[in-house]
Amino acid sequence: MVQTRLILRFLQVVLGYEFLGTHARSYLGRAFEFSRQFMFKWTVNWRFVGEDIFLSKPFSLALLSVHVALLLAFLDSRWLRPAGIDLGGVKRMLLSPPTEQTQQRISRNVTPVFVLTTMLSAMMIGCLCARSLHYQFYAYIAWSTPFLLWKAGLHVVFVYAIWAAQEVAWNVYPSTNASSLVVVGCLAAAVGSGWRASGRMSYYLKGGEKSSHSHVQ
Repeated sequence: MVQTRLILRFLQVVLGYEFLGTHARSYLGRAFEFSRQFMFKWTVNWRFVGEDIFLSKPFSLALLSVHVALLLAFLDSRWLRPAGIDLGGVKRMLLSPPTEQTQQRISRNVTPVFVLTTMLSAMMIGCLCARSLHYQFYAYIAWSTPFLLWKAGLHVVFVYAIWAAQEVAWNVYPSTNASSLVVVGCLAAAVGSGWRASGRMSYYLKGGEKSSHSHVQ
């Protein structure tokens, strides 16, 4: 695990070396440019809040806070379940890598469905908390939402209803207060479905394995 982390860090440095060596401040500043302003007329998701709120600093900070809170909640109670640890255990595992036997046990729990559910849930959290989504984002959202809804075990009627509402809302141009409200509602439903799907241990524990964390809150 330590070797893998070192390789990933080294690869990041190599890819950014040309920029870090000449314009490090600009490179890092543009990568984490929290002060960037978005044009209200192009937004698909938050139009219904109004332009004044959309452009305000408190709204931006609120979305960022919700984004971080959701990621930590998913990480602590959902995404770390295959390893059988919480956030505190991550630090211990980084400082003291688990034994090979423990790594094999964890790898058996990390199934393709679990990986895909985790990736799509994280992406949909980012979309829900994004201050401005443009129409090209639908290339990711269009197929992510049905998957999460289905894996959450929702009735097929709700799955198709939410998917259809999302499809209609994203095909409204330019966006309206109503269409943007539906977009955000569907994104929230997808995030909630990701939470439920990740909590259903049967999706990613192989061989009928049980865990002390298998109860879905």
